[in-house]
Amino acid sequence: MRHIHIVVAGRVQGVGFRAFTQQVAVENDIVGWVRNHKNGSVEIEAAGNDLQIDQFSRK
Repeated sequence: MRHIHIVVAGRVQGVGFRAFTQQVAVENDIVGWVRNHKNGSVEIEAAGNDLQIDQFSRK
């Protein structure tokens, strides 16, 4: 199983980014979590096989 940790900054809160990320994760059988930070960034922790992670991270 492969794990990735991503922090996304910019305009990512209040625009449906977490919901979109969750949808893409479900579609690719990814497990993990997504959370907002007070500084406006969004943090993602995701795990899956190589193909799943590659497809997830390309979206």
